[in-house]
Amino acid sequence: MLRVVIRIPPRTATDAYFAKMGGSRRLDIVFDIDLGELLENHHVVARGLETSGADGVLHYEFVPGLRQHEMDLKGSFFWYWTLSAEDDLGTFYRGDNGGAFDPDGKTAAHGTRYLGGPVPGSARLLRVNFTPAGGWTPTRSWCRQLDIALPGGRVTEAWTDPRQDAG
Repeated sequence: MLRVVIRIPPRTATDAYFAKMGGSRRLDIVFDIDLGELLENHHVVARGLETSGADGVLHYEFVPGLRQHEMDLKGSFFWYWTLSAEDDLGTFYRGDNGGAFDPDGKTAAHGTRYLGGPVPGSARLLRVNFTPAGGWTPTRSWCRQLDIALPGGRVTEAWTDPRQDAG
């Protein structure tokens, strides 16, 4: 499997986001997983989940961070990778992929992506599936799925190798 491993920067961008929130929010499940290059020239690093709020939220960082000039050059939504969620209870999660990210990041830029609903406290497995940004086909392996054991947060990764997918 052709997999590029980047040196994952410290969780500084995500920690700064939570510091701005004044301590009212936190990661309930913490992990640092490079999902690969879900958009051209930028890795998506999953940092963890908020599960105790009104909606489940994946916190991630673009590495390196996106810059405004890049967005101006490449156009709207070139960065828009998507996710879908499911759990062992069959909970309905909307597929609206709402969220936001910091467009002024440097080494890394924090972002959020809503899972599409609250994660029930009785769920024992949360599966989050990933799809690269539209118009972009990764040239190296990327993480297509995380299986997250609840409540502890042990994570199992499933990867896609584009060389095998090519036939």
